[in-house]
Amino acid sequence: MQPMDPPLSINNDDDIEEVSLLDDSDLQDQHDQILSPPIKIIKKERGHTLGEKSITQWASFIFIVNQIYGPGVLSIPVVFQQSGWFMTTLSLTFFLIVSCFASTLLCESLSMIPGNKYFDKHIEYSVAVKYYFGSKSYYIFQVLNNLCIQAYNIASIVICAQSLDQFFVFCFKKTFAFTFHPTFGFQSVPDANIFYSSGYVCITMGYLIICAVSIPTSFMNLNDNVKIVQTLSFVFLFVLIGEFIVQYFLNGIHVERVPTFGDNYYQLVSIFVFSWAYPMFIPSWVNEKKNNVSVNKAVWLSGVFSWFGYLFIGLLGAMAYPYLGTDNILNLMGLETSPTLTRIASYLFSLGVIMPGIPVCFITIRYNLYVGYICGKRSSYFWGVIVPWFVAFIFCQQTIFAQLLNWSSLILNSLVNFLFPFAIYLRATGDKFKKKHIIFMENEDPSDSVVKPFPRIVAKYHRQITWAIFIITLCISLTQIVYDIVKAIMGDNPLAN
Repeated sequence: MQPMDPPLSINNDDDIEEVSLLDDSDLQDQHDQILSPPIKIIKKERGHTLGEKSITQWASFIFIVNQIYGPGVLSIPVVFQQSGWFMTTLSLTFFLIVSCFASTLLCESLSMIPGNKYFDKHIEYSVAVKYYFGSKSYYIFQVLNNLCIQAYNIASIVICAQSLDQFFVFCFKKTFAFTFHPTFGFQSVPDANIFYSSGYVCITMGYLIICAVSIPTSFMNLNDNVKIVQTLSFVFLFVLIGEFIVQYFLNGIHVERVPTFGDNYYQLVSIFVFSWAYPMFIPSWVNEKKNNVSVNKAVWLSGVFSWFGYLFIGLLGAMAYPYLGTDNILNLMGLETSPTLTRIASYLFSLGVIMPGIPVCFITIRYNLYVGYICGKRSSYFWGVIVPWFVAFIFCQQTIFAQLLNWSSLILNSLVNFLFPFAIYLRATGDKFKKKHIIFMENEDPSDSVVKPFPRIVAKYHRQITWAIFIITLCISLTQIVYDIVKAIMGDNPLAN
């Protein structure tokens, strides 16, 4: 058996093959200007050692819904009470549309890379940035992307750890932690909130258990994780949302608790940027889905389904509790005053719905590090999965956590999930880029693409629509950032309460 040639990549110039697909000399002469310098064609990369293309249409729906129902969903009732139902519903709907377009346009851009029409190259998000924008932008994006995913993941870890510590108090009347500040050593408390709201820097029992459960599932490939972990998580999601809605009605629905327009818009944008922050996971999914799975159907059906769930959880939750403050609704449902079944359901929501999203974050990070040639396979496990646990516990304090949620959403999530995908698509479909790649592009006409991100009737306006969404999203994000900074300078910061 002859040895196989090593796989080529776009990550090292020595590995890039300069080719021409034209054999006819006259035709070659005609296109010499277009093809100078020669085009870089991506050969199969490290991605072939990752997950197989086995994720079905139904499994795709499950996966995307699970990523949408992340830690941000728990703060939506607070936004309904503070900002009013009109602006909150408007923001919820706007980011549904933007996130769906960001996801489908990102997939379209990946499919436009030569040889990757059907996502056979396993090109991750960061590698696509390198292809379209070059090495300098690539390294900047790697940092932003990893920070964004880690901030999102830390939020999930903190919520799950706190919920599990509350469960220990429920069962054993106390929970435990190794504290670094204000005292050093082991400590037990009868109320888990003491560790999370009293200035402690500690590693709690709940944190350690979340770590022990999440690390092994983070070593899976994504397709295997979807098949087992995400499917179970989806079952938990359905059952527990049903229980929560029943409890809301048992508490009593008071419409007056949610005004039409509120007096505080501090988290109006950031919480939905955080809640719809799933486009960063889409490239990893699209690389391991079956070829017959429709990207449009998977993304839009998942988005619309989740929109209704967000509306029910957020609006009814805001009407069912008199004052939510800055707390996530699980903490209220886990209090001793809540019925036993609801308390157990609140713990299970963290462990069964939010915790399964933690491995997906780690898998996505190590995929980007490995396929992007930042790390080898073993070191990608270490830096992508192990190291973050040595940092995440610092953010367990509620005030720090709330600030992380708000500012990482406005800056990192806005860039990675709601601006970069549109910028990549505009770059991929721009005249300058298309002239350089016109010979190799299999889907030059957007209406003829594999993804078909736009309806045929408006496909010819695809760039104008993309520009409009990009500019509107940028303006909204900047407006919210300025608003939050002004409110913080004036001392009117609800997250500090």
